[in-house]
Amino acid sequence: MSRESPPQGPSPMEPVEALRDESHTGANRCWPCTVLNLGLVGALAVFLRGRNRPRSSLLVATVGVTAVYLRGYLVPYTPRFAPRLVAASPVPDEWFHGEPPDRDTSREDTTRRENESLADDVEIDGETVFRELSAAGVIEVEGEQLFLTTAVDAAWHERMDELASDSLDALAAALEESLPSVDDAEPYVDDTEWVALGSDHKQLLPRPVVVAELAAYETLGERLDDDRVRVAGAEAFRIFLDRCPVCDAELVESSSVSCCGGHLGPRQDPDETLVCPTCEQRLYTFEVNDT
Repeated sequence: MSRESPPQGPSPMEPVEALRDESHTGANRCWPCTVLNLGLVGALAVFLRGRNRPRSSLLVATVGVTAVYLRGYLVPYTPRFAPRLVAASPVPDEWFHGEPPDRDTSREDTTRRENESLADDVEIDGETVFRELSAAGVIEVEGEQLFLTTAVDAAWHERMDELASDSLDALAAALEESLPSVDDAEPYVDDTEWVALGSDHKQLLPRPVVVAELAAYETLGERLDDDRVRVAGAEAFRIFLDRCPVCDAELVESSSVSCCGGHLGPRQDPDETLVCPTCEQRLYTFEVNDT
């Protein structure tokens, strides 16, 4: 008869790992911010060592390095002020980020580009979309906050759950069948799953965006007749996501630039984004000029 293994207690590293900020570590780590903060930690540790305070020096070094490892930086608000400092400095911008925001998403075909939304080619202003969604009883306002109505939110999430289990081929077929504006859609996979849009298949839409927007578009079909409003409204629905529609991971707030200096000038702030840390996909971009 085999002896059962005693139950294992929680790992001593779990409380430490719980402090990790995935929006500024891993693939999202800003190395200039990291180097700057480690340099400051090292300088302070050396200063304390020079003042004959070895224990304080060791404590500062240990806590500082751990904080930078888990959080991405130690000095508060580094991601806010560092991009402005880098953009205003004479240091070449390419030193701080390796690829532009509109980076090529295919290693085989340099003409493929990532689309932000199914509504990229829809010419309709946000005020019109807001007015139509409000008139149709899709959204409601409480104070200064905006919400989907309970029935719409429930129907949207139910449909997203159904689409999340579909194959990429099925999602592409559903897009063609549901949206008149999509004349051709094909699955495309490199290191990520995409749906390639258009007869030339050059526009790529990430799987989580396809699931969220297709579910929203179908949900709005029961309430809106104008197809352009439905498509634009489907994009707007993504602002209400708090979890990834594909893997159910909690979304984290990040930035539209991969590291310091990734925007154009010292007076320009990067857009804030909602990102799935598991799928490594951007689910929504809050543009700085949005009202």
